Amino acid sequence: MNNNTERRWETVRVVVASIVLISTSQVVADIVLSVAERLGPEINSTANEWMPRLAADGLSLHFQRDYDNSVSAWVSTRATTNDPWSKATGYPEGAGGITELVALYGIMPGEMPSDGLEYYYWDTSPGGFGNSDIYVTRGAWAEAVNIGSPVNSSAYEIMPSVSPDGLELYFSDFTSHFRPGGHGGGDLWATRRLTRDAPWEEPMNLGAHINSASQDARLQLSSDGLLLFFDSRRAGGYGDSDLYMSRRKSLSDPWGKATNLGPQVNSSASEYNPGISPDGRTLYFVCNHDIWQAPILPLVDFDSDGEVNAEDISILLDHWHTSDPLCDIGPMPWGDGRVDAQDLKALSEHLEPGFGRIAHWKLDETEGDIAYDSVGSDQANVHGEAVWQPDAGVIRGALALDGADDYIAPMTILNPVNRPFRIIAWVKGGAPGQVIASQTSDEFMPGSAYLAADSADGTLVTDLMFSDMPLDSDMVITDGEWHEVGLEWDGEHRQLLVDGNQAAVDEIPLPAMSCTGYLNIGTGRDMEPSSFWSGMIDDVRVYEKGGGQ
Repeated sequence: MNNNTERRWETVRVVVASIVLISTSQVVADIVLSVAERLGPEINSTANEWMPRLAADGLSLHFQRDYDNSVSAWVSTRATTNDPWSKATGYPEGAGGITELVALYGIMPGEMPSDGLEYYYWDTSPGGFGNSDIYVTRGAWAEAVNIGSPVNSSAYEIMPSVSPDGLELYFSDFTSHFRPGGHGGGDLWATRRLTRDAPWEEPMNLGAHINSASQDARLQLSSDGLLLFFDSRRAGGYGDSDLYMSRRKSLSDPWGKATNLGPQVNSSASEYNPGISPDGRTLYFVCNHDIWQAPILPLVDFDSDGEVNAEDISILLDHWHTSDPLCDIGPMPWGDGRVDAQDLKALSEHLEPGFGRIAHWKLDETEGDIAYDSVGSDQANVHGEAVWQPDAGVIRGALALDGADDYIAPMTILNPVNRPFRIIAWVKGGAPGQVIASQTSDEFMPGSAYLAADSADGTLVTDLMFSDMPLDSDMVITDGEWHEVGLEWDGEHRQLLVDGNQAAVDEIPLPAMSCTGYLNIGTGRDMEPSSFWSGMIDDVRVYEKGGGQ
């Protein structure tokens, strides 16, 4: 195993995280990915494991093992989807049927339409159209047939994945052998046919909202055909290769913009070869020559307030017996087209007692110098020439600050000694060194920058209580895009959140120190000129353990 690019995972308590894929007009996917974990020695070995695929019943995991340049197919089984995987065994040669197909061609079960009549795979054997072609075997595993032109070409076609109705075939081109009309170093393509007996049409590139100028490859569709997972080497990721996902509302709808799966799954190493379980509950992938998994959960924070509580139950009940996609989360992880008892059961498993909102400045006002607290009575004074932006926020309105003397001054005091707390806000703009929220100094202790942009590179940072021990993330928040940023103090650790994902956490416990200064929004603890935020702030929320709503 290569230990030089080991994944970076700390053992931490994971706060509910979200990945929201947004098209040009609407949210098209809402899921939560938990922190990935490496599968154990039953699956992984000192050899290279790759290309994980699950059978249609989810009870067998098939994968490749590469040792001394010799590739073999392996399988692990389990009695139910709740049981652990058994010790993997290699496929015997000449076993006949599917096992023989796997042994001969090194292909994996799991890519066939739901009725199992066809099985598509790719092969680099001589005699095809190019360096790698797509083949199909039909019926009771009849002789494999090259599906021919126009799908296969002189390029390198790999990783076919078929929609559940059998009318769409997705694949990627790879290495230096590309199809004409692509975007760069390897793209994702799709072809359709009118019926199961009709020929495949000319493949179409999935476009710039999916593909990039770098390598995009190794894809798989979910069993319902609505999620598309793939790996990409595009710029802006966490490592050399990251996992991305796109979603569509139905088999006839267009795909939404591809989105990075975030630090719960991706790391400074390379992640590739995604495979989704048939029930949609688990994402499998490869990193550091081993197979990993990440549980998939529904997004249950319906009102996006950072809390899963009675308000979310109320929203679900308001949509009872409708097909509302936001509340349709059961059976997990993405529902069955109807909001009913299945969804209430799924939501109840994620209710998050403990933290309650003690203040919430929605910043939806249209005029005046008061920002109203929608939870309590801590109305905040708006200083300077800040401009209300009623239609420009993430959640309705926002407040634009000029970076000179604009800030918001509520009376809230968050004393770390008293109880754990959390502060969350949406921000856009800003510059390195500027502060989103801080606590003013008092006669006993200097204040803190709760949420700020690092002065060097604009990444989210906090120096809560310890100015000489800041906690810095690697997530840039001053790129001109909206970001949801947060700080949580649990009594021993500080944790930074960006866009619903954990961005940084203290590795060792810290002592709590008393501080009774007031909260500032949009400027630093002592209102230093360089600390004023130049950009928009929206929907600032404060929570305390055992707090109110």
